[in-house]
Amino acid sequence: MGQLNELQIKAAAPRDKEYLLADGDGLYLRVRPTGKVWVYRYKQFGKEAKLTLGHYPVVSLAAARKKARAEAEKRADGIDPREARRVEEERERVSRLNTFELTARAWHAQAKKDQEWSDGYAVKVMRHLELHIFPWIGALAMEAIAPTEVVRCLHRIKERGHLETAQRVREAVQHVFQYAVDVGTLGAGQNFVNKRTGGLPAPRARHYAAITDPQKLGQLLRDIQAYSGNVITRAALQLSPLLFQRPGQLRLAHWEDVNLDQAVWRCPPEKMKLREWKKRDSRTPTHLVPLPTQAVAILRDLLPLTGPTGPIFKSMAKRSEKTRYMSDNTVNSALRTLGYDTKEQITGHGFRATARTLIRELLGWDREVIERHLAHVSDEELGGSYDRTTHFEQRRRMIQVWADLLDHLAAGKPVGPVRDLRQTDPVPQELKECFASFASAENGEGFLAEA
Repeated sequence: MGQLNELQIKAAAPRDKEYLLADGDGLYLRVRPTGKVWVYRYKQFGKEAKLTLGHYPVVSLAAARKKARAEAEKRADGIDPREARRVEEERERVSRLNTFELTARAWHAQAKKDQEWSDGYAVKVMRHLELHIFPWIGALAMEAIAPTEVVRCLHRIKERGHLETAQRVREAVQHVFQYAVDVGTLGAGQNFVNKRTGGLPAPRARHYAAITDPQKLGQLLRDIQAYSGNVITRAALQLSPLLFQRPGQLRLAHWEDVNLDQAVWRCPPEKMKLREWKKRDSRTPTHLVPLPTQAVAILRDLLPLTGPTGPIFKSMAKRSEKTRYMSDNTVNSALRTLGYDTKEQITGHGFRATARTLIRELLGWDREVIERHLAHVSDEELGGSYDRTTHFEQRRRMIQVWADLLDHLAAGKPVGPVRDLRQTDPVPQELKECFASFASAENGEGFLAEA
């Protein structure tokens, strides 16, 4: 058969199945019901290989012949046309990531998908890069960035007193450079960013501010009772030490999650501090929080205002979906209004440390029971996999005794050693007897529970 001509090509009608029209020297026109495509066919290592050269009429007959001759020349030079195309496509893809910012955004999108970051965390990572890195080296080609330029970016952050932010930014930059190596933008030897880049000192470990002195806690509780601000904020303040759950978990609570008759708050995984995949895993259990009678009373008072459905702690600004809940800074702001330093004295998250410490010291409760109430997994080897106990009934007794103790402290009454109440039901009268005598620290007895 001779070479094709334009009339033959235009007259080639589609059939039920695709078919080929040969032009010669390995060039074919593939006729499909969906259109016509030029194909270059050849044999590589005894097997047939095919390479598409474009759609007709976008690629004309003359252009298709020129492309076919170019592929034949590659074969004459010992080059596999398909492999050559793959290398060229990879080179073009890499060339599209030729600046730090483009590489960083590609890494960020992939990392968010692979590591299943929460939306909030993903925004924070990108914001750090946008503020502290992109303005200085974002437009530079990856291979053109000098180590000193990265170091200067990190030192700018450190010199403003934000050492932890500098550490986080360096970690992100380190991941971006490694991603550039992985996708071929950089050679492995060109990646100079590591954990020592910038010579940043390790940030000091700082725990959340918390009050662990019973008398000071009693004063804080009295100040909370006297809080004259928004009633929803006041309820959140009152519940924070009573339940000592994470502030984010508390502010996202819904009335549908609470059963006041059964005195239990069911916290679904999606509102807990968990990895994103675990939040979506149907096997992740709901965290059950027993409610002491004091908490039930607070919630019943709040029910007519924000219930019976939706967020318990609603925002007063109802401009959008994001303002359905009170701000994550509301409790801390209220504490500052009461005159407390949330960095040095007490913070919303610090109520967890307050309860964790005093329940052990004053009430002698088992550590494992407290940890379960804090939604911590067992720290034993493989504990998270095999130890799935919730200690719910023990926690119900514990939190009622704890709530009664807080009432006792708020009333300004002295606190003495308390016997172990783990196996008893909470009876207010027993608490009164337990707190009847005050053992001062000067006598060496302190606040520790009797063994």
